[in-house]
Amino acid sequence: MKEKLKIFRRGEGEKEINLGSGPIRLLVRSRLLEGMVVELEPKAEIPKVYSHEGEELRIVLEGEIEVEVEGKRYLLKEGDSMWFDSSLRHRIRNPTDKKAVYFSVNSPPSLEW
Repeated sequence: MKEKLKIFRRGEGEKEINLGSGPIRLLVRSRLLEGMVVELEPKAEIPKVYSHEGEELRIVLEGEIEVEVEGKRYLLKEGDSMWFDSSLRHRIRNPTDKKAVYFSVNSPPSLEW
């Protein structure tokens, strides 16, 4: 029987990848969504510009991130959140000298783990 509830303690996750900017920890991936915690080292960025089916929600847990959507940049600080249609071209970077951490939900799942 497939699980219907999962609890993750701080630092836990199902899988982890690193695109060179810091760890991306998958918390859950279901048929409808994937939730992950992303850490960006100071001045780091996720190097690729993405565009895919679905929608995304990001909540900044620590530090600041800059999200570029269709060429326009948005600075998000701790406690800020952002939703957007994933078909818009987007990328993320940490413009500061401190580590940034954010929670991201993609629906439907879009990353290759």
